[in-house]
Amino acid sequence: MLSQASPSRIKNLPEALAENRGHGTPVSQSEVTAAVTLFREGRISDALSTAQALAKRSPDLVPLLDLQGACLKAQGDLSGALDFFKRSLEAGGNPAIGHFNIGAILLQLNYLDLATKHLSKAVVLDPKNPAASRALAMSLNEQGHYAEAVHIISALIENNPVTDELLNVLGLSLRRLNRLTEAKACYNSVTPTSPAGGEAQYQLGLIALSENKNDTAKQHFQNALDLNPRLTPVHRNMSLVITYDKDHPHLRDMQQLLNEGDLQPSAESELRFALYKALNDTRQYDAAFEHLEQGNSLKKQTIRYSIEKDEGIFAYLKHTFAEPAPVATSELGFRPIFIVGLPRSGTTVTERILCGCEGVTGAGELQYSTTAMSKLMQQMATKKQTKFTQADAQALRDAVGQAMQGHANGAPVVIDKMPLNFRWVGGLLAAFPEARIVYTTRMPRDQLWSLYQVCMAGSGNGFSYDLSDIAQYQALTRDLMQHWMRLFPDQIHQLDYHALTKDPEEHIRPLVDFCGLEWSDDCLHPENRESAIQTASLQQARQPIYHRSTPDWLPHEARLASAFEQLNQLGL
Repeated sequence: MLSQASPSRIKNLPEALAENRGHGTPVSQSEVTAAVTLFREGRISDALSTAQALAKRSPDLVPLLDLQGACLKAQGDLSGALDFFKRSLEAGGNPAIGHFNIGAILLQLNYLDLATKHLSKAVVLDPKNPAASRALAMSLNEQGHYAEAVHIISALIENNPVTDELLNVLGLSLRRLNRLTEAKACYNSVTPTSPAGGEAQYQLGLIALSENKNDTAKQHFQNALDLNPRLTPVHRNMSLVITYDKDHPHLRDMQQLLNEGDLQPSAESELRFALYKALNDTRQYDAAFEHLEQGNSLKKQTIRYSIEKDEGIFAYLKHTFAEPAPVATSELGFRPIFIVGLPRSGTTVTERILCGCEGVTGAGELQYSTTAMSKLMQQMATKKQTKFTQADAQALRDAVGQAMQGHANGAPVVIDKMPLNFRWVGGLLAAFPEARIVYTTRMPRDQLWSLYQVCMAGSGNGFSYDLSDIAQYQALTRDLMQHWMRLFPDQIHQLDYHALTKDPEEHIRPLVDFCGLEWSDDCLHPENRESAIQTASLQQARQPIYHRSTPDWLPHEARLASAFEQLNQLGL
């Protein structure tokens, strides 16, 4: 774990050398130390070539395996690094650090379940290792297990120094739990001039943005960029609170950063989305679209999305839930409403409409259903089980119900507006037969364009970074939702965003009635809600419901012609 310590901490070097035999001239401790010194001096290529030469004599020597893994990781070859760290663990390396090294790489590769398993082992074996606990909390955050992440970090800091890095991870967990006051306290406690200071200022900016405090957000974003101008996610979010002209200094700063040409693909993607926004503001539409196209391509490359995988998942779900599954029956302290559909289809404004009714709390986008359903599907596949049983429904109700209870705040109705929960409707209505599903839809061209022009957090919306994938995913979504609506005609309400904006009250009253709620005129004014919004739709959702007469894709219509034709061919 050379990012943490030298190979001598991974396994006692003299012991490792003593075990080295059968491969010609033994490797000496001084030779390994010299190679490690090259790594510590930043001479990564030299360290790697030296380690490779030594490994010809001792291919299974743990310090050399770790050194080669660390060098490849530093060079960005994560898959190569992972192979060496696995070999090190198999060869008898320190298990705590071995599992940490493997878990940290898997986290970077976005294999979150496996990352969490290895990092959990690392924390159990060495609970005082702050890097392992921090990485585990980061993995849990990525999976939506924010409360668990808070527990991990809190347990660590009880008996260890509180570092800026830990404060940042804890702050993120608290922000995702909507515990914004506590999150701000964490970020404000980070040393402003430390390497972690830029990240803390960025997160404070996101909180301000979610609270509709755009000037405050802009100042925090600028503070972050003053500390580290290469934080490209900050540039992307800064672009959301600026209306650009051609001479805007932030536009020049972003162009200069791009011209430096040494950004990682994920970072470059963020920057290109920001440049799209800025150039689109200045009506330089061709240049704007080129940045948008490249930003999407880089994002897709980073997360390795394949539409074929989702096609298989959707077919499996239709087969598994060919008919309604047996339902769970236990008591629950609240009634859930699930707002589902594609992202950018009006889920946020629909949640805020329903929160105008008494006794309703909006919990935002919760990851619990996806985590629980994915686990159940894996168990079913392992057992070659073809149908969702009542025991499965009860397990889902217990897991998701308990997690959602923490967001209820005493309200009898809780809304989870995670859009992609549309995949799990069959399981959710078995687990929560009292629930209601609101399915939001949007005109296909508007939906395609709205998805394509937004860089969303994480990797859960991998289909949205390629125009052809978006079109195909829209067709898959429609097909699966038609299946669910045939199975559950009385428990799913479709709400068309375009129709809603043309005549809000005509569509809001049936929505409220379907959800079993009491009417309130507050439902007509979702823009008046004061709660924070932590989704990509935060700016639109704060405006009064309005109908756009001209689509915002119009300046780019020629570039979108092929995708629009694909929508036509798909019957959308």
